[in-house]
Amino acid sequence: MNINLGNISDAIPEGARYRFPFQIELPSNIPSTMYNEGVGRAYCQINYKIKAELLSGDKSLFGKHKVQVEFNVMSKPLPIQPVPNLIQPITQHVNFLCCFNIGKITMGARVADTRIGRGEKVIIDFACQNESLVNIQRAEVSVKQEVDWKSGSRSNGDKKVIAHNIFKQTSRWEKIDKAKMKESKVKSRAPTDTYRGEEQRILQLIHAAIHDGENRALLSIPTSAIQSYQGALIKVHHRLKIKVFTGGSCTDNPTIKMPIFIGTPSSYNRTQSDAQIESPTIEVLPPPTAPTAIVTPLTLGTPTTVSPSAPPSEWASAVVATPVVIGQSTAVVGGNIWEAEEGGGDTNQQSNVIPMAAAEIVPTLESLLKEIQYSVSAISTIQNRIDDDTWKMKVFYTLNPQDYAKVINSVPIEFDQPEVAALVGPLVNACNFTHRYIIAALGAVADWLRTPLLTKVLPLCTDLNENGDRIKAELTDWELVCTQRDFESAAVSNV
Repeated sequence: MNINLGNISDAIPEGARYRFPFQIELPSNIPSTMYNEGVGRAYCQINYKIKAELLSGDKSLFGKHKVQVEFNVMSKPLPIQPVPNLIQPITQHVNFLCCFNIGKITMGARVADTRIGRGEKVIIDFACQNESLVNIQRAEVSVKQEVDWKSGSRSNGDKKVIAHNIFKQTSRWEKIDKAKMKESKVKSRAPTDTYRGEEQRILQLIHAAIHDGENRALLSIPTSAIQSYQGALIKVHHRLKIKVFTGGSCTDNPTIKMPIFIGTPSSYNRTQSDAQIESPTIEVLPPPTAPTAIVTPLTLGTPTTVSPSAPPSEWASAVVATPVVIGQSTAVVGGNIWEAEEGGGDTNQQSNVIPMAAAEIVPTLESLLKEIQYSVSAISTIQNRIDDDTWKMKVFYTLNPQDYAKVINSVPIEFDQPEVAALVGPLVNACNFTHRYIIAALGAVADWLRTPLLTKVLPLCTDLNENGDRIKAELTDWELVCTQRDFESAAVSNV
């Protein structure tokens, strides 16, 4: 953002001093300061600077000598409301020497919250049923961080495991004998109601074991982790993996993978009286080609109001301009993307330009989808449009089920999709959110998000009691098990 702090109409007398106070409220959707090294001498970074210069017309009076100060930014804290993931149990056959089937392993897990703050712990509940001829030696859970960046024809990246833990063994990990193995194979060749009932029983067993916390592990996310981010040039992804290691050699090791989102802890929203915990520190390292960078730690604690320091005594007689205050609602976000040579320090080779935000946008569905695509925070963008009566009437009130699904699907950060569905749902179809919208939304999100989505939107459904069975017909057996209470609670609230 560019700010004119003031104008000097008369010539500046020799020795004169001018002060231009200003205050900037940063947009709430900008990402945290970050830096990451890749292969070779390559690196990527997100940094923030305040630059000041005197201009005469459009020319700088300082020439190349500009005053600038770098400062660290911490992204907005994660929402307090969790986005859990109750992973649908998977059944994987275990093969010996790649071709001999020696049974199967069914396993499932629950992550208490897929949005995790740096320096916090995530709770993972795991359940496993071994129906193979080999013992399970161990089960591990880990989080991998993947950073990729691209500018022009150049690309680079970095991958590493940032957290790891091991689940404790249970009696269900023990192998079965050959007689049970043979019986299971015979039943699977000709499925009957009894066999399908057995499969349902295993699903219920896995579901109960997960909720009982029978096999729970805590995974500590380091404070040095980079915030998950989906930008035009830089992308940071985090994935949680659970891997089961079977005994013997040349056997399969079943694996579960799922995405998670890492950001600023939600506890940062607490007041000073509520948060008396010692704050962890995040070091933001400067790139090797920028030795003049100002490096200060990011402290994850309760934010405090910082009063400006008093000017030096010799500035007491300075001419003080009217203070300039820029709120986030009037800030214009945008700027240039620069590409530097791999070994050089000159970053003034412009490769791309991010356009500034348009002043006037016609309220249409296409405009909304495009805004969401280029926004850092889809939720903030959509909320701003909902607060505008013109957009509410012309766009949100007129959404049909297919358009509603397009809005959800356009949200680049999938962890926000259930929240967007609940935010937009009450407005669609002139405030008549029916089962047809829920069915359309189920097809717009990833499989692991269908259960969290239902938890949020079922209470909003205006015809749930009449058409709830049509929604259930779209669900898997596991999703029916997981959402049974949600349907019951929503049905009562809609009476």
